[in-house]
Amino acid sequence: MVFVIGHRGAKAYEPENTLRSLARALTFGVDAVEVDVRACKDGALVVIHDETVDRTTNGKGKVKDLTLNQLKRLDAGMGEKIPLLSEVLDFVKGKSMLLIEIKEKGIEDRVVKEVIDRDMLGDVVFISFYHTSIAKVKDLAPKSKTGIIFTCEPVDPADLAVKAKAEVLLPSYMTLTEHVVKKAHEKGLMVYTWVLNKPEEIIAALELGVDGFASDKPDLAVEYAKKQRTLLTW
Repeated sequence: MVFVIGHRGAKAYEPENTLRSLARALTFGVDAVEVDVRACKDGALVVIHDETVDRTTNGKGKVKDLTLNQLKRLDAGMGEKIPLLSEVLDFVKGKSMLLIEIKEKGIEDRVVKEVIDRDMLGDVVFISFYHTSIAKVKDLAPKSKTGIIFTCEPVDPADLAVKAKAEVLLPSYMTLTEHVVKKAHEKGLMVYTWVLNKPEEIIAALELGVDGFASDKPDLAVEYAKKQRTLLTW
């Protein structure tokens, strides 16, 4: 069974990383939604991808230089506000799995605490480009599910994931190969690739044997995942 992830919710249709976007993704029947987390000036954990608010809101400036109050006054698209991680956790609880990408070092303990405080450790996969952050998450919460993201192979990504005690390897589609999938599976890792928005990309990734994938178009993703499941039952 392929694990389908709504990338930043339903990014192709709604303002990314907003509650509206997550809600839209869930209507398509995804297995999980993915969000990005970083800290603002006063330490609050907010859900936004970029270091700045320029691209996704009507404001300007770095997230780390803006207070939560300043961030909450911005329009993140269609009247949506930049959500707190706590708001996202409360929203998805009991509805789907959640992948939390840790966008910067030094916030791991607070991210883990937010999840544990809501008894959601079993519903979350912590992911990051920083393998040291993932190793820290494992130290803080040994029973957590974690994954390493990568876009190139300066070192062996599967070995890096194993050393960080991760369960999932998340290669970009551009770096996805049969070798990457095979090596990961040999080491007991699941493979979730990203971001697949075209039918031919989804088909190619499924043929390589990935365990899951993220898409900006969750409806398309679910459609093709269902087709694969149907083929497997014959």
